[in-house]
Amino acid sequence: MGRPGGDELLCPEIFGPFEDVPTQLRTAVADRLEQVTAARGGLLHACGAFNALYFDYSPQLRRYTVEPDPVAFITAPIGGPLPVLPVGAHVRLTRGTRELWGEVAAVLGAREDVDRDGWASGVLSGAPAADGLDPQRVIVDTEVFGPLSTAELVERGRWLRPGGSWQDGHLTGPVPSTVQDVSTRDQTGLFAAHLAGPGRPLLDLGPLPGWLLEENGEITEQDIARAVRAAVSCLGEIMASTSGLRTWGLYGRSSTESSAFADSEPAKEVLSAVGRPAPGGRARYTALWPLLDTLIRGTERPDRLSGVAAAALVVDANLALSDAVTNRTTSPAVDVRLDDRWQQGGIWRTQPLPVPGLLAGLDPLSPASIGYTESQAPLEELNATTAGGSPTAPRPTDSDGSADDPGHVAVVHMDDELVVLTVALSRSALETGRLELGHPVLALLPQGELILHLHHDGIALPDELALQRVRRAGAALRRVTWPQGLPPGTLLTIAAARAGRRLTATSVLLSPPVEIQGIGTIRWECDPSVLIRDTGLTTAPPPALGNGARQLPLPRTSWRPAVAALEHLIIEALKRDGDTGPADSRRLDGVRLTAALFGAEIRSPALLWTVIHTCEDMSLLGLLTQQPSPREGPDLFTWWPPTPEALRARSASGWGSQEDPQGEPLSRRWIRPLRRRLPEGQQPSSESRRDYARWRIEVEGSGADTELPPGTTFVHGHLKGSGRGKPWHRHVARHEER
Repeated sequence: MGRPGGDELLCPEIFGPFEDVPTQLRTAVADRLEQVTAARGGLLHACGAFNALYFDYSPQLRRYTVEPDPVAFITAPIGGPLPVLPVGAHVRLTRGTRELWGEVAAVLGAREDVDRDGWASGVLSGAPAADGLDPQRVIVDTEVFGPLSTAELVERGRWLRPGGSWQDGHLTGPVPSTVQDVSTRDQTGLFAAHLAGPGRPLLDLGPLPGWLLEENGEITEQDIARAVRAAVSCLGEIMASTSGLRTWGLYGRSSTESSAFADSEPAKEVLSAVGRPAPGGRARYTALWPLLDTLIRGTERPDRLSGVAAAALVVDANLALSDAVTNRTTSPAVDVRLDDRWQQGGIWRTQPLPVPGLLAGLDPLSPASIGYTESQAPLEELNATTAGGSPTAPRPTDSDGSADDPGHVAVVHMDDELVVLTVALSRSALETGRLELGHPVLALLPQGELILHLHHDGIALPDELALQRVRRAGAALRRVTWPQGLPPGTLLTIAAARAGRRLTATSVLLSPPVEIQGIGTIRWECDPSVLIRDTGLTTAPPPALGNGARQLPLPRTSWRPAVAALEHLIIEALKRDGDTGPADSRRLDGVRLTAALFGAEIRSPALLWTVIHTCEDMSLLGLLTQQPSPREGPDLFTWWPPTPEALRARSASGWGSQEDPQGEPLSRRWIRPLRRRLPEGQQPSSESRRDYARWRIEVEGSGADTELPPGTTFVHGHLKGSGRGKPWHRHVARHEER
């Protein structure tokens, strides 16, 4: 295989953050990827986009422009267990002495226990791999290396015939669930690990090794994997900003073809099937692949279930459902939400309103994997209300007669690995040593004794307060020793790995403190309603107390999203457990930081990448700095104290970031712009629409989508406590300005 064609679009900027790619290059790459998507059946994963640029795929010839060397391809025998086949991998499909080359276009979970109409057992939704194996459906594109020869067409026809072992152009079978600390559901991580390892001869045909050698003086597998991951993430964000494409996760789909499906009869049948709760008002779980198979196979176009067209169909169905949920065109009496993005092409959950408190306020398009949780805990526990419960429902009491008060618990993030919530501490909780979480939250965690790792922002706690063993009692944790001086209403941000026994909690220091007549100085963020109730305050407290709202994460298309609610917890973990650096800074790599947050026994690649991606976003915003490890390990993330010595050391280290004139990171003092869902029946004002359009154009250029989604309003970025002013993004230096 010779040197790729050297496309001018393959630039070092592609291997860095999306924000660092010049606008002109973004536009050129977007145009090329839109052409590639059309040439490859209307669907393109970001890993395939990497291949298209790196190995110079020609949309006109519909093939890579160089002859492939199959030595570095993954061999996939037809029949039997499958090797790990990430999206984007080049494969050799073998049957005896015959073989066919292809590229993996899509990978879906393929666990069984589903009906033909898509009904799925709730236990499948968000379930971990069983016995170390994950059944998968791997869809292979056999035409990326050019039109098939007559002999290849005949052989493929043999494999595709009824009763064959390669049905519809899909490989199905069990796959080892983890490889080299990368989850089989992290297609980007597996793709990067393949190119850094056995697929390295393919990379050597392009410029990346030379760039890394010039930059670092040496090349490690970690350097290569990190660069490939960054490039795939960057390309995914470019695809998401392209008007001619629609994206679902890292899959890009032709906007025209996606819209055509949304107007079709199968789309209406999908919406009808998914929008029905189960009999008796129970939650219904619908898996898309078996439902689509049933709807399409008997029609005049069963070929849509074969090869790349099948993956495109799955993406179209998910996009149609997400549009229905976002635009609120589903029945107003039911709640429809994505529960598992991976399994069977996507599993959606539908139930009559109201939803359990655990789900109240969560993004319906962020998969919470509640189905598996429901199967592991009594139904009545999961349906117990966390917030805003029925006024007639009795409040449970303990043997000491005290009643639990879970009314100020809010789940702000939940996925298959992690739950993050905020809790306002009542006077009763502080006096009796309780932490009220509510039945739904406790049902997510293992039974038995738990560990509370408490951080108190601005104060170093002794070990006996920082690490406490606590027990369950009703909807609360007992035997908690609270630090002295906490006022009622103090807000805690709490995070827990759903498979672990450690809850990490932190208060948030106000800057500056707030003086309230009759109470005194309030130093930490509080819930004003709890403060009023438990102190008898007769005047409304100032808004500077905060309301516990957390900033949204930066747009990210990676498999594991950044979680902005983890920011304070990460900083507190670094301050307490980090290695000491210059000017009393603290640093840890992603692996050790994840252990500090959730316990050393948690070894989940998914959780690790959630923490790393969050730290990367924090580095972009100036909360942390990021640099390669001197020992070929994961990148190091450093927190710097707000002192003149630290600011000088940070600047001298070459890792300085945007600071305000007082030396405090801008992102800590500013609210980022965000879209906020409006109550039912309300519409955004014309001013909000204008502000949103102006913001999108200033940030993304004249080609940006400026239409505010229905049912949402725009929150202008502003300095905390000051209302409107200079927008947030104008304070964040961009690459071309540096």
